[in-house]
Amino acid sequence: MTGRHPGWLCGLLFAVALALSLHQSHQQLTWSAAWQALQGNAQLSLAQQIFSQMWLPRQGMAWLCGLALGFTGVVMQQALRNPLAEPMTLGIASGATLALSLAALVGPSWLLAGREWVAFSGALLAFAVVFLLSLRQGFTPLALTLAGMLVNLYCGSVNLLLSVIYDRSLAAVFIWGGGTLAQENASQLAWLLPRVVIAALPVCFILRPLRLLTLNEQVSRSIGLPAGIVRGVALLSALVISSLVISVVGVIGFIGLAAPHLAVLAGAKTLRQKLIWSPLLAAGLLWLTDQGVSRLNGIGGLLLPTGMMTALAGGPLLLWFLPRLRHIFQPDVSEPHQPPYPGARYTLLPVALLFFLMLAVSLDFARGIHGWHWSSLNELRAMLPFRLPRLLAAISAGMLLAAAGVIIQRISRNPMASPELLGIGAGAALGITVQLLLWPLGGVVAMLASSAVGALLTLALTLWQARHYALNPQRMLLSGLAITALFQSVAAVVLSNNGMAAAMLRQLMTGSTYYVNASTAGIALVLALLLLALTPLLRRALLLLPLSSVSPSLGLDVTQARLLLMVLAAAMTGVATLIVGPLSFIGLLGPQLARQLGARRPLQQLTLAVLIAAVLMMLADWAGNNLLYPRQIPAGLMATLIGGPWLALLLWRPLNSTNS
Repeated sequence: MTGRHPGWLCGLLFAVALALSLHQSHQQLTWSAAWQALQGNAQLSLAQQIFSQMWLPRQGMAWLCGLALGFTGVVMQQALRNPLAEPMTLGIASGATLALSLAALVGPSWLLAGREWVAFSGALLAFAVVFLLSLRQGFTPLALTLAGMLVNLYCGSVNLLLSVIYDRSLAAVFIWGGGTLAQENASQLAWLLPRVVIAALPVCFILRPLRLLTLNEQVSRSIGLPAGIVRGVALLSALVISSLVISVVGVIGFIGLAAPHLAVLAGAKTLRQKLIWSPLLAAGLLWLTDQGVSRLNGIGGLLLPTGMMTALAGGPLLLWFLPRLRHIFQPDVSEPHQPPYPGARYTLLPVALLFFLMLAVSLDFARGIHGWHWSSLNELRAMLPFRLPRLLAAISAGMLLAAAGVIIQRISRNPMASPELLGIGAGAALGITVQLLLWPLGGVVAMLASSAVGALLTLALTLWQARHYALNPQRMLLSGLAITALFQSVAAVVLSNNGMAAAMLRQLMTGSTYYVNASTAGIALVLALLLLALTPLLRRALLLLPLSSVSPSLGLDVTQARLLLMVLAAAMTGVATLIVGPLSFIGLLGPQLARQLGARRPLQQLTLAVLIAAVLMMLADWAGNNLLYPRQIPAGLMATLIGGPWLALLLWRPLNSTNS
């Protein structure tokens, strides 16, 4: 993109969106009638009132929300030194949605009194939890990132659990969560504009120290930069802006992530340039998306939430330009101290014992029509064909995702990296979604075939995107993230408009073992063991790749090592997705728990992470089957609800602790 200027891409987006909006307004009003409506004459027709009170504020809301989210995306990626950071990273969207869900169930009158304030309070509460969890770590990028991912996934899982139990009561919250720019008048726009401007002012006063946050934490301290304070001010400003936007229009995803990268692709180099062009590109992209959505909504009863459709516009654009991006900065994974827990050789035995204990409990202790009881030998024989396949599937999926998480986090040096960011799980789920729409009665074989095709196509696209840059893992993760966002957009359309496919898709998206049979479980376990057995062969690559530029000098073929490890991680993720669907937490939680418990070497971390994930998935599957019997909770949801507090406890540890 050398020699290009961001203005050309920005101008193209705005020109297309403007042409569409003018065409739409001209279909409703003549130019003279529109001019009269702008002048505010007393006697206005119904069409003129709709134009001035609803259509124009909607255009203004698209511009304002785009500007705000593009601005916060740049600030968050700069403050956290992570190219995968976005306004939704630190849990505010999930917090706002959860607050609305709880209000809808406990006190619906609160929503009538002020839905915006309920959502804003939930977003700020989630934001406060993130800062509280990272307080003792000095607000380092790693601590904030992990705390944000934890809060985001946990709030999202609780909200999804509520939607499974109270699906009809929370239908309106689900629609709001998709993000809508429709306006009844200009009051919300007038309310939001000054507050966004005021919240953005602190960033304008710390531009120089914010630019220095790209330096390593140790370097920042050596030059006297108060990195924690600067990062805290920047993130506070960005998250307040995001919370304000979410409280008014709902969740608008992907814009805050894609816009900064599109600005860099189009030629923005300095932080000041990115702060100018990223908001403008985000505004143009959101405006263009909303123009398309407003034309499709209502056709054949179709319901399209604008916020979830942004990936349909931004995802292909990011995938198209990503090979042209010359440089992606490495995320900051520095830690202030080593974790105050014993090494893996001390924690491995208790976790192994816990594995066998959970195995016995899962097979023999359950809740039935007569309550909780241990099964007799005859009862166990009768129930084993039903319990064992689901248990083996849960164990296999947990082990594979944990191992894939270790591989991806080590070679990308990114604590936010987890298997679903490769896009393999999303590709597999997208294949199933297409199959459900075209052939809903195809059965398990058709689902497996469509899932495998989707996963393979996604892997091929991801590798092709990074082929000219030694398979740079950051590029592969960005590509996978764009594919995942595309799948989420398609899934949102299906969940909103196709009842039969939505029920099955919701089960698959939450990590359910419901559709597993004995043959599938046996194949899954064999494949899991085979793939895990290949990992020690790549131990040297796992040890040296995190060293970045030092690796080639040590005789390591970086491109070949990345290819082998990424293909292995993709195979693990694909097999796990074929078994239980896309899980969004195990691949992040297992490696992080192992790391926090002291497992530093590659095979130590991988072994401990695999055992932790297997225990967690067994516990999640058992609890999901029994706690609300006869209603079942998907294992993926239960894994997040159970495992979240563990990671939170490890994050909340004193800095002055020493190794045992």
